[in-house]
Amino acid sequence: MGKWHSIAAKKAAGDLEKARNYSKIWKIIQLAAKWWADPSMNPALELALQKAKYYNLPRDVVDKAIKKWSGQLKSEDLKEVFYEWYGPGGVAILVKTLTDNTNRTSANIRTTFFKYWWNLWEPGSVAWQFIPKWVFVIDSKFEMINDKWNLVEKLIPLEKEQAEEELMGLDIDDIDYEDWNLILVVDKINFTLIWQQLKDKSYHIIDSAIHYLPDNTISLSWEEEQQLSILIENLENDEDVDSIFHNKK
Repeated sequence: MGKWHSIAAKKAAGDLEKARNYSKIWKIIQLAAKWWADPSMNPALELALQKAKYYNLPRDVVDKAIKKWSGQLKSEDLKEVFYEWYGPGGVAILVKTLTDNTNRTSANIRTTFFKYWWNLWEPGSVAWQFIPKWVFVIDSKFEMINDKWNLVEKLIPLEKEQAEEELMGLDIDDIDYEDWNLILVVDKINFTLIWQQLKDKSYHIIDSAIHYLPDNTISLSWEEEQQLSILIENLENDEDVDSIFHNKK
């Protein structure tokens, strides 16, 4: 967001973004590993590890995150906590945090809200406008090839028409494209089934998470959109904030 005027500034921004991604993925791996530490038996963990690979998270960091929930290392009491409120122009906003200290997170979130003159609402007063869906992000297909006696993954560019035809028979709510990636929206209860079907069809999943999609959207004025953008940017600076959802068109 915004323009940078020097290479040093770009590098600093890149380093900060990398640190944020590492922190978020670290927490996602811990939560996924809570249910089962073996990724072959835990699709949520396998997808979290794929995400870590995509963002080049160091292997020792990944292993430590898994060990924390497997009992080999002392772990924090990591929780998902949601905050909700109405922002500029009456836009509904839902913030998902992953935190080991709810007092710290709540204080930080409230400080940001109050700084921009919007108050938190009671739990459920905003969330009812959002529908939880599982979203898969796919960048390619893959095949396993033998390279110097090692099996390695070879990525194959997506063919849009072929992919749409191939996925037509699956229980998918919506298919879209964004930045050359294939976006699939799936009902929560079908997550494991679709995950397995995508694997069987050799789709390379680079990200997957529950998104809260608005039931209805509203239009904002230019000024209100700028206020919302600034608010979201400041919330995203909080390392406990995992995702932000809103119902702006």
